[in-house]
Amino acid sequence: MFTLSQTSRAWFIDRARQAREERLVQKERERAAVVIQAHVRSFLCRSRLQRDIRREIDDFFKADDPGSTKRSALCIFKVARKLLFVFRIKEDNERFEKLCRSILSSMDAENEPKVWYVSLACSKDLTLLWIKQIKSILWYCCDFLKQLKPEILQDSRLITLYLTMLVTFTDTSTWKILRGKGESLRPAMNHICANIMGHLNQHGFYSVLQVCDPCPAVCNFPTLHLQLDFYICVQHTWCPPQKRFS
Repeated sequence: MFTLSQTSRAWFIDRARQAREERLVQKERERAAVVIQAHVRSFLCRSRLQRDIRREIDDFFKADDPGSTKRSALCIFKVARKLLFVFRIKEDNERFEKLCRSILSSMDAENEPKVWYVSLACSKDLTLLWIKQIKSILWYCCDFLKQLKPEILQDSRLITLYLTMLVTFTDTSTWKILRGKGESLRPAMNHICANIMGHLNQHGFYSVLQVCDPCPAVCNFPTLHLQLDFYICVQHTWCPPQKRFS
């Protein structure tokens, strides 16, 4: 009788242990299912958000045809922020090209300060954000320049586009905002350009110029070629000896 009681007790304890382990396993499965669901929902939400942002960007550039009214610098700035937020170099290369063309087009506007993209550098609320944005855009231009092949016609055109971006926003001589009464802003704008050049230099701008210097697309545009020669001289002054190339 005593042995049977011990056996029953052992069986009861064993069943309780098994039930406890099964509950732990079930809880672990539920927790894992929640984690998986969270990751899936997160991925779907990000994908939906990125798709919506890209659609909005495409709509912006689709409406920005040559015959339409020029967009304000603030509109371009906002679209650029959205593009940089979701930017993937392979997926968004055409959008980035359109952004650069839109920015350069805004800089060519006559007597339209609100259209000039660089005018945002004069805004107290947007100066730092604008500097951060143009640094990112110009470095992406450098990333594209590393990948493009000048012997391909389409690539040669893109090389010209991205070099024009680099020349435009690292030299204030073409900024229409500095003409006339805006001349007083030149020291501050030169300082911003120096800041941008320093950022690009730290990230390898010098090596990009080394690749682009013999590029036929550059040789076809004397202004760009002279600018690159100027940059090379500047880089020899700024870079420590170990970072210079012969």
